[in-house]
Amino acid sequence: MSNAVYILSSLPMLRFGDAPPFSVATFRHRCAGMLTEEELDAFDALLEGRESEDPFVSAYQARETQMKNVAGRLRASAWGPDVRFSERMYKGYDVAFAKKVSDAFAKPNPLEKEEEIDRARFALVDELAPVGEPTVEHVYAFAVKLAICERWARLSDEAGNAEVLKVINENDPAHGQE
Repeated sequence: MSNAVYILSSLPMLRFGDAPPFSVATFRHRCAGMLTEEELDAFDALLEGRESEDPFVSAYQARETQMKNVAGRLRASAWGPDVRFSERMYKGYDVAFAKKVSDAFAKPNPLEKEEEIDRARFALVDELAPVGEPTVEHVYAFAVKLAICERWARLSDEAGNAEVLKVINENDPAHGQE
C-alpha cells in the first residue's frame, strides 16, 4: 500500500493556468520513496503515454485515444467525403469529453484550441480520481495537472518566435552556407 495521503497532504491546490510550484521531475522524485514500484511504473506510464494495467492510467489513455479519434474524424471530414479515417480502439466512450474535444477543435485560434483541450484533460483527471479519501489516483491526477501547468508555463511569445525561426533556418538551404 502506498502513502498517497502523505504525498497529497503536502501538495498545493493546482488550477489550470497556475505557475507550477515545482517540476514534474521533482514531483516524481518526491513520490519515489512513498509509492510502490507498481504505482511508480503506472505514474511513469501515465506521463510517458505508455499502456498500463492501472485502472486510472488505462482510463486516461483511453480518453487520449478518444481525443485523437475525434480530432482525426474532424480533420478527415474537413478534407472532403473521399478521405477515409480509421479509428483506434479503446475502452469506453465519454460523451462529455468528446463534446469538450469537439468544441475545442471548433476554435479558430490554435492556442485557444490547445487551451480548451488541456482544460478538458484537467477536468478529466478530477473525474477519474474518486471523491473521498486521498488515493494514489489523486497523486496521478496531480501529476497530469502539474505536467499541463509546466507545459503552459514554458509557452511564451519569445519561445514561440525562437521555435519558428529555428524551423525556418533548418529548412533554408542558404542559412547553413553563411
